[in-house]
Amino acid sequence: MNRILDTIKKNPFKNGFFLMSAISFGLALLSQWLGRTLLINIQTNPSIPSAIKPILQSAGWLQDVSIASYYTLAICILLLLPKRAQLIAIFQGLFLALQSIVILADYYLLKSWSCKINRLALDYVSYPKEILNSLSTQDRIYIVVFLIAVIGISVLLGKLLISVLNKSTFDIQSKWIIVPLVLILAFGARGGVTSTPLSLGSAQKTNNSLHNALSTNSLWNLFHVYQQPTLNQNIKSTLMPAEMEQRALDKYMGPDTFPGGLKRMPQIIKKGSNVLIIVLEGIGEHWLERDPSESITPNLHRLAQDGMWFKKAYATGDRTDKGLAAIFCGYPSQPVKGILLDPSKWGALHQQFLPAEFVKQGYNTNFYYGGDPDFANMGTFLKFVGFQNIKTYPNSVDSKWGVNDINMSKLVLNDITHLPQPFFASWLMLSSHEPYDVVENQDLPEDEKLKLSIRYSDAALGKLVEGLKRANLYDSTVIVVVSDHSKSLGLPVTEDYEQEFFRIPLMISGGPIRDMYRGVAPHLIVSQTDIYATLTEQLLGNTAKTPFSRNMIYANHPGMAISFTDNKAVLTASGYRHYLFMDAFDIKTPSDSLVLGLQSQLVRDFFRK
Repeated sequence: MNRILDTIKKNPFKNGFFLMSAISFGLALLSQWLGRTLLINIQTNPSIPSAIKPILQSAGWLQDVSIASYYTLAICILLLLPKRAQLIAIFQGLFLALQSIVILADYYLLKSWSCKINRLALDYVSYPKEILNSLSTQDRIYIVVFLIAVIGISVLLGKLLISVLNKSTFDIQSKWIIVPLVLILAFGARGGVTSTPLSLGSAQKTNNSLHNALSTNSLWNLFHVYQQPTLNQNIKSTLMPAEMEQRALDKYMGPDTFPGGLKRMPQIIKKGSNVLIIVLEGIGEHWLERDPSESITPNLHRLAQDGMWFKKAYATGDRTDKGLAAIFCGYPSQPVKGILLDPSKWGALHQQFLPAEFVKQGYNTNFYYGGDPDFANMGTFLKFVGFQNIKTYPNSVDSKWGVNDINMSKLVLNDITHLPQPFFASWLMLSSHEPYDVVENQDLPEDEKLKLSIRYSDAALGKLVEGLKRANLYDSTVIVVVSDHSKSLGLPVTEDYEQEFFRIPLMISGGPIRDMYRGVAPHLIVSQTDIYATLTEQLLGNTAKTPFSRNMIYANHPGMAISFTDNKAVLTASGYRHYLFMDAFDIKTPSDSLVLGLQSQLVRDFFRK
């Protein structure tokens, strides 16, 4: 103890351990502050009010201190080793590089997904080509310049650090100061002396998810994600009694009959018709409901007026792969991970394969995509569910994601007009995917670029429909238009934001629709998963009850939809707003019971042998 006190009494700035610890702590703390400042100030969707910025910055200071303390503890250990100067310089450079990469990733995730790094984002790291395709040329230049700057700063700081170390004293006696330093840093890393250690929620002070994400320390969030139990580890805690699952499923499916005993609505689509499903890329319903004088989707509106437009349709998830499973298999999004990412789990799909059902009735099935079909196992999945031909056009690529929608519409039309009838076809569009390179002016704000790319995709859809009419195929083809998911970009922030994030366009149109149903816009709340039951009943006469798909034409449709995204579930029902974080498995309300019961069924299906 006397040695420690004597060491502390000396000028601490001449003590190598104290000096290096102080410099390291200050550097780490400054880098955390600068990182958050950068994310807050470049956030444009929506922009952060000036009065809010200091609040967001201060909310995460304990996490900043914690990260700085962990970093400094590592420095203290390295100070005890030989060749300490070189080791610390390397460690310091790696720390700054990691933080820079995480902040860059968080910036693009906040811009596209309105969240920071999560398990879903980590799943997509295995698709680097598609990640690069999502970046504009300007983004890539910024990233390269940013990383060069970080490397330059790291080298300069490393040289400075080596110089300081060479001038500092590291005698045996001075090492005793490391004991009180470690104790202080341990408290800082833990977040204080309270009985409860620092948590992710310590920086989340508001009910605004974007503000909470910005105030959370990026490195702390990354470590938290890695420390969280995986879906495999969480399975026992998420499984509910079988009786509860069945009650939830019955509630979701609705009753078999409704008052009066009538079982189903009349036929609204001519049986034997061709089917064309247009899957829009990342377009939310709110883009179609803007001021008519400024409509960016005139062709979608014309198509809706010639059929049924479900304005309260909801995606089951937030990514394309989840949307494809919902549309073609009537299968909801997994609570944590999309099922396309794990082919070994495709047995959970209950053999509900929409294309395969049409193949059984003699239909030719074709899928068209201008991009890479290997992304997220998409091509393999599409063949698995019954598409006989997956048509891509690698020699015609003219954008970062593949063939732009207008050129693709010509290729799709040319192929469809030569298909034997009846046919079941689908086209997944892509021009409204970031980086929106169909927009000439790349200096525009992101929401404006998305708006213009939606207008571009709408024009491509219009060309396809006009081509079908010229080829005399429109009158015999039912056209289903549905978005794979929505985006937060350009989405107004309202009390219904959680629900609005998942609300997507869904319309059933074309020549085979009975006249009395043209121009109808039901207020019924439906899901992507309901497409399966609706088409198989209307066109194939299949009335078998399916686990998660309800016929949108049945008057006894329960009028609700459930959407799952990363660790969160959103239930939408008439006049009702509810969302539930899935790490809270307590059953508090009837709606919790419904959500958790369905989640339990999905997880059980996912892991069944």
